[in-house]
Amino acid sequence: MSGRLRCFGAAALCIGLLTGCAGALTWNPPAAYPSAQIGVAAEPIPNQYTVKPGDTLYSIAWRYGLDYHDLAAWNGIGPGYLIKPSQTLVLAEPASALAHTAAAASSPSRAAGSASIASEPIPDFIPPSGSIRWVWPAQGAIIRMYHAGNPFAKGIDISGVQGQDIYAAAAGKVVYTGSGIIGYGKLIIIKNSGQFLSAYADNAEMLVREGDIVQAGERIASMGLGRDGHPELHFEIRYNGKPVNPLSYLPRR
Repeated sequence: MSGRLRCFGAAALCIGLLTGCAGALTWNPPAAYPSAQIGVAAEPIPNQYTVKPGDTLYSIAWRYGLDYHDLAAWNGIGPGYLIKPSQTLVLAEPASALAHTAAAASSPSRAAGSASIASEPIPDFIPPSGSIRWVWPAQGAIIRMYHAGNPFAKGIDISGVQGQDIYAAAAGKVVYTGSGIIGYGKLIIIKNSGQFLSAYADNAEMLVREGDIVQAGERIASMGLGRDGHPELHFEIRYNGKPVNPLSYLPRR
């Protein structure tokens, strides 16, 4: 009987070890990454914003989920998009333009069209990126996915090793480096075209500065710790200020 118990105990131990190994190999272990909701929602939009040192027009638009083109137009800011500390910006379309839009929408022809559009479900929006060549910004497994319309899943999270290389996902100009946006840690924003911006959050070290021109695959940062304390990169792509699914643009691997 004692021999049977020893055999049973050894078998149970082997099964336990195999189960533990399988769990360690799981690409999204529940114990390490407990929630798909960990992410960053846009901050509530105030009527006005006072520019702080380190802000750029792009970072302010990113903070509140706005299109930087609109933000510049509402505040009469020219193509250089230059702002300065203590400058006050309005964060909404001027009232005169809103009144004009409301009047146009109340006309019979526009009202009918609006009703038909509102009754249809809104699909996941995948705008064409034209000639932009996208590459993966980091090596590692995807541990959290993008979900359209979810304010806490506006990008993807890629796991890795603290200090590993982070790369520019596409060529462009660095338009923000800093840690002034809540929830993003040390953040880099790259303008990849007139419509597309890409962002790289939770870095340990940033290796580029605002104004730098980078190429796809160029090393721009090292990986830091995410909001749950594990090494990861939070990566987003936005089109005219709106998040889009990065997996619609990154090459299959």
